[in-house]
Amino acid sequence: MTSLKKLLLATTAGVVLLLAGLGTYSSLADQPVRPEPAAITATTTNTLPAPPAATAVKAPTLATIISDYNTVASKRLRSLEDEFNKTRAPGAPAIVFIDYDHVSTWYSMAEGPESLDKAIGDYLQVRTGKTYDAETLNELALAMDALQPVAFTTGKNNPGPCLVVPEYPGFGLHDFISTGFNVNGTNQLGGKILSLHITPQEFGDYANAHEAWHCTDMKFRTDVDGFGLVRAVKENRAETFADIGGVMESIKNGANLTIIDKVAAMRATWIYSTGPARVKHVPDTHPDHYKSIVYHTHPGLFALKERIQEMGMEKFRAMSRAEMREMAYEITAESSLTFVEAASLQTYYTTGKITTGAGASVNQLQEISAGALRNPTAAEKTAMQQDSAAAEKITAAGDSALVVAMRKRADELGGQNFANKLKARQEMTDRLREQFTTSTARKSTEAQLKSLLYSDPHLSVPKPPGS
Repeated sequence: MTSLKKLLLATTAGVVLLLAGLGTYSSLADQPVRPEPAAITATTTNTLPAPPAATAVKAPTLATIISDYNTVASKRLRSLEDEFNKTRAPGAPAIVFIDYDHVSTWYSMAEGPESLDKAIGDYLQVRTGKTYDAETLNELALAMDALQPVAFTTGKNNPGPCLVVPEYPGFGLHDFISTGFNVNGTNQLGGKILSLHITPQEFGDYANAHEAWHCTDMKFRTDVDGFGLVRAVKENRAETFADIGGVMESIKNGANLTIIDKVAAMRATWIYSTGPARVKHVPDTHPDHYKSIVYHTHPGLFALKERIQEMGMEKFRAMSRAEMREMAYEITAESSLTFVEAASLQTYYTTGKITTGAGASVNQLQEISAGALRNPTAAEKTAMQQDSAAAEKITAAGDSALVVAMRKRADELGGQNFANKLKARQEMTDRLREQFTTSTARKSTEAQLKSLLYSDPHLSVPKPPGS
């Protein structure tokens, strides 16, 4: 298996969009959701212990990292996890988000494990008190190695928890826009720019809430079975439910109704732009062949918008999460695709011909896509070329400059002990992520973030490249 360290040496290759799958027929960036993973097998009961307490002497252990290495992204992730676990439905499993910052920091240490599987296993043992079988850890490692958000829901004989690989902090939107439209090595946007008007933070919060809602789905998610178009229709219900839940969370936490339009535009433009190429290049025996059916979720999102407009924002935000789930179940049942509708749409993606039952849907997809795409300006083209060149230089130079800067900051914090080094690493991570969300020089900032991710937390200065 490709190591996370090796994967992150590249600037954008191998980075995938929200809910990306592990298909083998095109680039990873072309796969926005993976097939459902096998049920998780754990060895103990479903009890989540409190995070490990800080110790007087900060030994370089995983427990120390979880206790003391608190990036902005880690805090947001733990807050979301705690909130969901307080209000989860009866019978629903607890949710555990696997923190990229904690796992990658432990994995990069000299004291850390030699494989990503083991690093994840160590993390889960500290967080949950459980040990997991090799197959489960391999599935999780594949998802994290591909930087793909996914919820590993539990099986009938396993009480939980539901393990979630979240959005890779700050990168989800960028990777969706830059690589998500590639099918069989060709970008299906044809040189156009996708303008969703959604911020990276909005995207990340929605993406992580989407996965958490998969964990709370005790109806549609558990009904996904079968093959081909039959399975795709069932998956469409599960994804519609999770998309509705993801934007519900954003709105309840302060976003306005435009978040619905943004997510709907993202989904509709993606499935419409990539659908024909996918049915052509991915065999119909493979689940990815039906992605444009599975993610036909915008009708449910628009139905949610109408429902909130009718009831009023104040009344909606006063709803409990249990009430929100019931509303999401109802809207999903009413607005997700029927088998006949799905078959008509799949015929359109396959032949380009509009058959009975697909006309209104195709027209809506065309309208949404037309509003979300535009041609880049000359200045934008130049800026992107310059950014790509800068990113290549940073990647070639390695992580020496970042390590030197962090060592200097550790001295300013009081000296070269592990606690100060972790603090310097945390500050650098937060600063680069903030820069990534506000700067147009995203590829070069991305290259620095990736260099930081695989640098040794002990801040030993590496040898120059080629030495």
